[in-house]
Amino acid sequence: MSHSTIDDRTRRWKKTAFSALAGMAFGASSFSLLMWLAGEGPLVAMQPSRVALAGVGLVYLLTTAMIGFGLAAPRAGARLLNVGDAEELVDDRAKLLRSALYMGWAGVTLMLVALARSPGFAAGPVAPGVALAALAVLLVVSLASFRWLRVYDEFDRQLGLEGGSWAFLIACAILLPWAAFDALGWNASLSAIDVIAVLAASLIGGSFVAVGKRGMMVR
Repeated sequence: MSHSTIDDRTRRWKKTAFSALAGMAFGASSFSLLMWLAGEGPLVAMQPSRVALAGVGLVYLLTTAMIGFGLAAPRAGARLLNVGDAEELVDDRAKLLRSALYMGWAGVTLMLVALARSPGFAAGPVAPGVALAALAVLLVVSLASFRWLRVYDEFDRQLGLEGGSWAFLIACAILLPWAAFDALGWNASLSAIDVIAVLAASLIGGSFVAVGKRGMMVR
């Protein structure tokens, strides 16, 4: 193996490590700020399930913000995002913008559902109708997204299918045992909020697995 190859691999690993650390630091700081702004009272009322769902929604929103930053400033974004160079961000602008907008609305919807008033969360600051309206829009956009597939090439579509398959497997691996334990009375209560949080988190996890198996985590 030549020195140039080793240097290139080292550079790519450093970039990936920097992107991961920057994302984790940004995410942890944002989540801590959100929890501080919410205060102790609402957090106790929300309980862990709603806090987890809000955290997943925040991940979607932060991902949207990072993609938006990359599209607005391709040179700087290429150093932060998992892309080859700034030209890739420019060339893929149309599909990245659609993906970012979808993820952003998904994040908003998850946050609204987490904060919506319900029989178990009377202190919720969001009206149930608002959360349901946001969810309805998300479902309509999800169905309409099939018309946007033309902006993606065959490789991107295949990668999306693989990510969806992995997301399904991850969700099943978590929800099926959890639901069984709950049904058998093994002190593992599973709520509707838990199901939503697991499904949403599995989509992100499945995407990472699909990208990783393709060897695209380090670029």
